[in-house]
Amino acid sequence: MLTILPLASAFHSAAQVRETVAALGAALEARGIVHRMLTSPGEAAALLIVTGGTEHLALEALEGQEGPVLLLAHPRQNSLPAAMEVLCRLRQEGRPGRILLLNDGEEGYAALARVADHLAVRAQLRATRLGRIGAPSDWLVGSMPDAARVAEAWGPQIVDVPLEAVREAIRDADPEEAEALRRDFCGGASGILEPGAADLDLAARVGAGLRAVVRAYDLDACSVRCFDLVKELATTGCLALSALLDQGIVAGCEGDVPAALTMLWMQAVSGGASFMANPQDLDPATSTLWLAHCTVPRSLVRSYALRSHFESGLGVGIQGTLPEGPVTLARIGGPALRGLFVSDGELLANGDSPQRCRTQVQVRLQGSVAPLLENPMGNHHVLVPGHWEARLREYHSLCVPA
Repeated sequence: MLTILPLASAFHSAAQVRETVAALGAALEARGIVHRMLTSPGEAAALLIVTGGTEHLALEALEGQEGPVLLLAHPRQNSLPAAMEVLCRLRQEGRPGRILLLNDGEEGYAALARVADHLAVRAQLRATRLGRIGAPSDWLVGSMPDAARVAEAWGPQIVDVPLEAVREAIRDADPEEAEALRRDFCGGASGILEPGAADLDLAARVGAGLRAVVRAYDLDACSVRCFDLVKELATTGCLALSALLDQGIVAGCEGDVPAALTMLWMQAVSGGASFMANPQDLDPATSTLWLAHCTVPRSLVRSYALRSHFESGLGVGIQGTLPEGPVTLARIGGPALRGLFVSDGELLANGDSPQRCRTQVQVRLQGSVAPLLENPMGNHHVLVPGHWEARLREYHSLCVPA
């Protein structure tokens, strides 16, 4: 629900102010924008500049509050010029904000509906517990932000979970839960190539164990130092991460926190699961690239086979076939996690190279692939169905402090 604080100058008629607020409230309701008018600042998500002469009232209402400032203006009673003056001051202070003009057209209301969604996503991320299970993999030399930086830029609380907790959970895994997971994955597979019965049983135990850790630590998301499982147990977490993703728990590989943050953000915006993968090859001339990884949520694929993990030849990996069509590729990173690579594109083909991770897709981007070579945000990138670039960029400009 969008909470709105109306502000009006004492020089204006109280009856006229009430009439304006009521009319704007009715216009929002007619367009399905759920809202509540406040009588005191409290947790106002937006300020309704009802009249001119409210500039100092607006600044006072914003004292001590964080996040982007939304100023709702209308074409009467000197509302718009007052909003412009307030936003000018806020920009001088380096604070993000926007004026949304609610007039006889629909553009302002449509923009407000989008921004209300952005604020809901921001609140969701700020309430998220992201488990960093084990340290990031040793090769992620550019993808190791500290917890304070994550919270400041994006909101989630980092919860450090020792890898020993996963080892214990695997040993103590509920056998019925593990068996149900194994049956589910095997029953839906188009084929089972390298893994044998013992591989499948152990991968399912990892799945049940990791789910127990998520419950025990009350996590909304996690990223796992999964290669330690390869070295210690001769298995992988690919099946476990796939299962979590389809249960609505964002689950990333290799302890890559920026990639997991990107997955969280894109799931919150798009409403569905995502595919975390490595760029393998790209062609700047055609803006195409190949992506690959050994895990993928089954909700994204048309079909899948159970394979071994590519690098090690151990455990259970997933070779999924994704449908062709519109997709979005993104990654956050850079200094203070405020950088962004994002582009709409089209998924063109699936691959079957023996020299790459098991799930392989070719994507043509609408934007350039050159930034991946010139200014990469890290190695893992995140793919979701549909075109979301405009929404992601708007959220980033409004809700991620510069």
